[in-house]
Amino acid sequence: MLDCPILLIRKYTAVVCILLSGSGVGCLSAETLELGRVSKPSAPEVANETVASTPVATAANTSVATKPVGKDDVKPDPALAKTSYRLRSRDFIRVGVINENDTVIERRINPDGTIDVPFLKQLVPVAGLTITEAQDLLTKRFSNYFKQPQLIIAIVAYAERRVYLSGYVGRAGPVTIPPEENLTLGKALSIAGGIQARGRRSDVAIKRLKPNGETEVILKDMRKIDSGDEPDFILQDEDAVYVEDSRF
Repeated sequence: MLDCPILLIRKYTAVVCILLSGSGVGCLSAETLELGRVSKPSAPEVANETVASTPVATAANTSVATKPVGKDDVKPDPALAKTSYRLRSRDFIRVGVINENDTVIERRINPDGTIDVPFLKQLVPVAGLTITEAQDLLTKRFSNYFKQPQLIIAIVAYAERRVYLSGYVGRAGPVTIPPEENLTLGKALSIAGGIQARGRRSDVAIKRLKPNGETEVILKDMRKIDSGDEPDFILQDEDAVYVEDSRF
C-alpha cells in the first residue's frame, strides 16, 4: 500500500509551491504542511541578525551613564568663595585650627579691632578684614606651630550697629543696620516714618565721627536722591541723622 502523498511530503525538506487563491504563488516549507492542512505562512525570519533595541527610560528606574567628576571639573563660584562682610569691633567670633582643640577660642573683637589669641600669645588685628582675609592672616601666624594648618573663623554673633535719627522725622530714635548689609539714608528715613511735611528735605545733616576723633557734618538733598539724580547715601555705624525745620 502506497504511503499517503501528504505524509510523503513531510519526509522531504523540499519547498512545495502551491497556488494561493487570489494572491499568486506562495512558497511553503514542508514543515508547514500537516496531515493535509495548510497553515498560514509565517513571517520571514532573518538569520544570524541581532537588532539592537533602544532602551526606554522610565521615571521609576532610569539609569544614565555619567562621566566621573574630577576636581578639575568643578569650578568654584567666586561669589560663594568670599563674603563682602568685614569684621567689626564687638563682633563675637570663633577661631581655631581643625583637629587642634587647644587652639579653639571664642572672643569678642576689641574696640581697637584686635582679638586676643592665647595660643599665639599675641593680639591679632582683624577688624576691617573679610572672613577670608582674617583666615589668611591667622593661618600665617599658626604656621609657626603647625604644618599647613586649616583654620576656621565663624561669626557667633554680630555686633549691633545703629544710626540715630532725630528732628522732623516720623519716629525719632535708633535704627539698626542689618548684619552683612548696608543701610542707606533713604532706607533709614523710611524706617523712621519718613520726613515730616515741615522737615527740610534739601539739607538732611549726617554727623559722623572720624577715626581721628573729629566730627564731620555731611549734607544730603533728599529731593535729588528721591528723583534718582543722586545716588543714595550709605550710612555708617553711629551716624547721627538730623532733619531741620523747613520754616527756618
